[in-house]
Amino acid sequence: MKAISVFCAVLLGVSSLCYAQTWTLEYGDKIEQLGYCNRWNTNEKYEGTSYGPMAFRITNNKLWILDSISGRICCFDEKNKLLKNISIPGLKGFKMLEDFALVGDNPDNPDAIWVANASDNIIRKISVANGKVLAQFGGRGNTSGKFVQVKSLEVDAGGRLYVADVGRNKLSVFTSTGAFLRDYPWQSTGFVVDRYANLHMIHYREEGGYFYRIYSPKGQLTSNIHLGFLDYTNVYLHSVEKDGSLVLTMVPPTGYKGKLDCIKINKYGDVIEKDSLIPSVAMNRYFYSDNNRFYLAEADFEAAPVSKFIVKPFEFGKNALVKKEQPKAKEGAKNNDK
Repeated sequence: MKAISVFCAVLLGVSSLCYAQTWTLEYGDKIEQLGYCNRWNTNEKYEGTSYGPMAFRITNNKLWILDSISGRICCFDEKNKLLKNISIPGLKGFKMLEDFALVGDNPDNPDAIWVANASDNIIRKISVANGKVLAQFGGRGNTSGKFVQVKSLEVDAGGRLYVADVGRNKLSVFTSTGAFLRDYPWQSTGFVVDRYANLHMIHYREEGGYFYRIYSPKGQLTSNIHLGFLDYTNVYLHSVEKDGSLVLTMVPPTGYKGKLDCIKINKYGDVIEKDSLIPSVAMNRYFYSDNNRFYLAEADFEAAPVSKFIVKPFEFGKNALVKKEQPKAKEGAKNNDK
């Protein structure tokens, strides 16, 4: 019996147990709680929409949260213990931190963090060691280096910062100190920068549907694969895994009814898994991938402080609609439509 128990423990250890990490955090004013804004704590901040943490990231069982209302970034371990509490200096008036990106070779102990504040469209680089501002740029405007509505941030292996701007329909690239490098056209379809500093984006064309594009670190288009999904809307790229597979969410042909289709496709553009998820609509970054493990946030800001902020694993297959072996490369899968 002992041998069987050990054997089962080993099996669980390589499958569900190591993937079962869930964080459950409370809302409130204490340092280990998360800020919120809704009708129940109405003040000059409240404008009819409930707010709370806008984004999260995970690095090896550490949860990083953008505590937007409180104007800080916090990090929790696997037991919900607060490890880091980094207040963002220079914020004035109503705070609405939109997204953040970790900087450094060691994701467990980043050197700095880029943070975007939607209230003034200023992007700040904050030292993790002392909380000081290392670089700052941006502001409102419709020219390169300025922003209308910042959506998301990413940092590549070379330290370059990528900023997606919904208002300008641009994805802008900056140096590690905030100097402008170049713009890409962007359609609010998400983007990913891989470990080789290649840029991955989704592009829509009326005559063909959605295309998967890859750009080199120098900005050259190296691949353009036709995906289709003509009957779907709001396709959004969340991650590119080490095997080249992509994870996207999209509104199904029947329309949005509280759920999104979550689809994994291989590097050739074939669907290999399909599921559904309930997005936290008030959040910016509600879905995240860490080493091929997927996590989903549950956040009901309207019900805070009674509700909890939860980040839990998302596993394809529990509600899978499509599941098949990864097909081989198809001849002509690479499309040259540029």
